[in-house]
Amino acid sequence: MDSPGPRLCLPRPQRPHRPAPPSHLHRSHRPPDAGPHGRRHRADGHPAVHRAARLRPLGGNALPGRARARFGPVFYEDDQGSLLYTGDFKLRKGLSSEVFQAPQADTLVMETTYGLPHYIFPPAETVIADVLKFCTEALEDEETPVLLGYALGKAQEILAALHSAGLPIMLHGSVHTVAQVYEEFGITFPAYEKYDPEKVSGHVLICPPSANGSRQLTRIKKRRVAVLTGWALDAASRYRLQVDAAFPLSDHAGYDDLIQLVETVQPRRVLTLHGFAQEFARDLRARGLDAWALTGANQLEFSIVESRRRKAPQAVPLRDRPTQGFERFCSVCERIRQSTGKLRKVRFLATYLRALPADELPHAATWLTGRAFPAHEEKPIHVGWSIIHRALSAASQLSMAELRAISRRHNDAGLTATEALAHHPAEGNPAIGEIHSLLLDLHAARGPIAKTEILTGAFRRMPPTMGGYLVRILTGDLRIGLKEGLVEEAVATAFEVDAADVREAAMLLGDIGRAATLASEKRLEQAELTIFQPIKCMLASPEPDAAAIWERLGGSGRVWLEDKLDGIRAQIHVTPERVEIYTRDLKRITDTFPEVAAAAARLRREAVFDGEILAWENGTPLSFFELQKRLGRREADLFLGGEIPVAYMIFDLLQLDGRSLLKKPLTERRSLLQRLPLTDGILAAEVHTARSAGEIEETFRAARARGNEGLMAKDPTSIYSPGRRGLSWLKLKKEFATLDVIVVAVEYGHGRRSNVLSDYTFAVRDEASGQLLPIGKAYSGLTDTEIEELTEIFLTQMVSRTGNRLEVDPRIVIEVAFDAIQPSDRHASGLALRFPRIKRLRPDKTVADIDTLATARRLAGLTA
Repeated sequence: MDSPGPRLCLPRPQRPHRPAPPSHLHRSHRPPDAGPHGRRHRADGHPAVHRAARLRPLGGNALPGRARARFGPVFYEDDQGSLLYTGDFKLRKGLSSEVFQAPQADTLVMETTYGLPHYIFPPAETVIADVLKFCTEALEDEETPVLLGYALGKAQEILAALHSAGLPIMLHGSVHTVAQVYEEFGITFPAYEKYDPEKVSGHVLICPPSANGSRQLTRIKKRRVAVLTGWALDAASRYRLQVDAAFPLSDHAGYDDLIQLVETVQPRRVLTLHGFAQEFARDLRARGLDAWALTGANQLEFSIVESRRRKAPQAVPLRDRPTQGFERFCSVCERIRQSTGKLRKVRFLATYLRALPADELPHAATWLTGRAFPAHEEKPIHVGWSIIHRALSAASQLSMAELRAISRRHNDAGLTATEALAHHPAEGNPAIGEIHSLLLDLHAARGPIAKTEILTGAFRRMPPTMGGYLVRILTGDLRIGLKEGLVEEAVATAFEVDAADVREAAMLLGDIGRAATLASEKRLEQAELTIFQPIKCMLASPEPDAAAIWERLGGSGRVWLEDKLDGIRAQIHVTPERVEIYTRDLKRITDTFPEVAAAAARLRREAVFDGEILAWENGTPLSFFELQKRLGRREADLFLGGEIPVAYMIFDLLQLDGRSLLKKPLTERRSLLQRLPLTDGILAAEVHTARSAGEIEETFRAARARGNEGLMAKDPTSIYSPGRRGLSWLKLKKEFATLDVIVVAVEYGHGRRSNVLSDYTFAVRDEASGQLLPIGKAYSGLTDTEIEELTEIFLTQMVSRTGNRLEVDPRIVIEVAFDAIQPSDRHASGLALRFPRIKRLRPDKTVADIDTLATARRLAGLTA
């Protein structure tokens, strides 16, 4: 399209035109007719020379010194206006390249490979230190460290980083050629050799990414491969790129550099290209700039007449131009995800919370804990991955197969949604209140079709990053390294109140959003235990033996002991008109145990109890496995009440007749409990007093003889601390037994373990048939290092894969401990373990050495 005034074509016109300077030098960006080092040549073989008015090359890309005259950022200026074209650039100082000094311009054309907020790179010194540690450890283990980076730019950064390390270096052929060109421009590198497969052992080998998986590398039997790329900031990058490690070092500008460049240049118009061009342009428009993405064509042809130089606008830092609504929430989450220090997260989050309007504060605070609604509000959304998948498919116009491929690549629902929605990105920035209304609509909708339609419409109205965070809220896992305790600290910092007061208010209310509102209004003292608003249970800390318990609690000369029962923790709220039962995670289960609710109703008092629901028959507790048959049942299944009777064992009284007892000592709370006229189906736990470690041990053995798990030991003077695991309540229990089992299937974990295989299904061996029969699943007991190492092993032993579950070749033997074993049709072995946990790895054993089904059946008290 022709337009008046001069034209500038970057980087390659599709029709005869003036020569154009190349700027993107990586293989994926080079024009087809570029020379071996990125130069474009004329037909006569001579380098092209641009004859445009006042065309000035600038530094700041992957090349040094005089190379700036041939490649990289370009500044164009005539009497009608000015234009800056960045090409590949970064503002961070490189070890082998110069810093980009950007002038002001009317039009800015910028490369935006990393144009999303979560692409903020850590300091290069930190990354380099990690790379050097990787190389050193590999060499110490007699393995060859292989570092992957683009032959032009990245490889030289790596080479320069190794300058002071004194490590022997070899270079892949293409990297070796480019390094010699750099040296022509005066860049000094440490000593290096050209790759020799016979001598590579004991060297650090630097290769381009294309060499990964090549025959050249696979010939190196003992190797450890790492890639240096900005994409290392993405979850599961190691597994997607099929390397042992990924380090976030890039020749491109990170998101913060992109923002800083726009601040510096102060353009009237911004045009973006490459990477997340549409998303970054949308970000700038939301901040008040005229910004648009250039997509779909190689030729970037435009007029700069519209950008005539006028009086420069006043510089307003983009980071000080506040975005609002859900976009701001998502931006804050991204910043927190990239932050490594607890204090930094708290400060940043406090700044955000302090600026929120009063009507938005409770919603945002709640979402930051990974919940759509406060737990006590009982508003399940019932939007599973199937509904999310269908909505994403409709909004992105991707097939279900394409979505599954994206999901496998990320193993993260939020990142899957972000990538999927980027195929058909929308614009918009819903208010916090609009997102809350959307969540209410999803809660109220009945059936998957209605929910899918609502969610599809939402995805079509919001950019990819916002869609990703909406999915994370729906799935209850933000995955930004933010625990509820940090949100409480941020609320305290934001509104200058005591963190302990915020924590207590959140526990009493079961609602961090309401606690934040009270903190903002300096009314935290109004938070109190409220009937039919469950609170978190007080927790006990484990101790290994009776002596340890006496040492902790025996200072007053006595310890209260109760049998540790094998049921489910439950809180009962009762008035003469109503009864509700809640689990330890504040979910209502009244309909599951109507006989318990009916027994509590006969008390005819207002009270809040803490206790345990037990399978109960003839005055004796039954096993937890029997109780499990009742869990999740509704009124339609009440015939099970006669088959599996239950009782409620009270061990604490939290409120009576409208008066909170949380601050009263345990002795007073128990005294009030004992005066209540308890009815059939409601019992008070028996308390034993011990005056020595020996008496604690004796009572423990008696509890085990009664079939219970162990003991609860309590300080008689202790107050009730909701949600806290302190040292006033202790528990003593011992493992029932251990089994040597073999891992037959593994799954990716959740939260910080979403990128590793941490959930293990294990089996015993049937001696008669030789079959391996699953008996349980465990995900605790191993260190992070052990889990990472096992992940690498399991990925090489995969037999088949379904979603996040991998069937593996049975080679890894583990020893599992558990508290009980019981018949169950849940597993092919016909048995199930209670609280299984991995005690240790058994590399000394093979499948022939594992325990048999007969052994497990004997432990369960069954005939072999």
